[in-house]
Amino acid sequence: MPFLKDFIINNSTKILLWKIIPGELDETQLSMDDKILLKTRKGNKSKEYFLAVRKLIKNEDPEIIIKYDLNGKPYLNTQKGISISHSNEIVAIGISNEIDYGIDVQYKTDKILNIQNKFLSNNEKQNLGDTPSLESLIKLWSAKESIYKALGIKGVSFSNDLEIDIKKNKDLFKVGYYKKDNNKIKFDLSFFNIDEYIVCYANKS
Repeated sequence: MPFLKDFIINNSTKILLWKIIPGELDETQLSMDDKILLKTRKGNKSKEYFLAVRKLIKNEDPEIIIKYDLNGKPYLNTQKGISISHSNEIVAIGISNEIDYGIDVQYKTDKILNIQNKFLSNNEKQNLGDTPSLESLIKLWSAKESIYKALGIKGVSFSNDLEIDIKKNKDLFKVGYYKKDNNKIKFDLSFFNIDEYIVCYANKS
C-alpha cells in the first residue's frame, strides 16, 4: 500500500505521507487544470511527486483544490493552509488551520556533508563544532527548508537570513528565525523520525 501514514502535529495540523511506487498513479483522476500542470513537470520523478500529492489530497477531501500564488507557494480553496515536500521515495503534505507554517521531509544521506557550507551561518558552524553529526546537519537543513516554505517569499539566503538556535554540542533544535533588514520572525520547530527520513514542522510563533 503506497499510503504510508498520517500523524497529528497539534489540534489543527495533520501531516500525510505517501511512498512512491513508480508507475502506480496516473492522471485519470486529475482535474483538467491539474492535467495541464502535470505536463509542465519535467522528469518522471517530478510527475510521480505531483500525482502523489493530488492522491493524498483526494483521499483527505475530494473538494480540496490546490492553487499557487505568484511566488509559487501552494494554497487551498478552503480556509486551511497547505505545505508540500518530497524526498527520495516519500511525499509529504501538511494540512492545517494555520497558514504561517511549513513542513519538510529529508532522506538521511551523507550528501548533506557536501553542501553544509552553503546553508550554515557562521554562528551555527561555531556552535556545531568541527564534526557535526549527520543527524544534526539534516535537521538543520530540514528546519531551514520548513521555515522557507512557511515564509513563501523569494530571495531568502539560508546561510544569511535563516538562523537556527543551537545549544552547544546538542542536536535539539527547537527554534529558528528569519532575520533580514529590520525583520525578525520566530518559528517553533518540531522533528519526527520516520524510518530513514526526518520530517520537520515549522510554525510561526
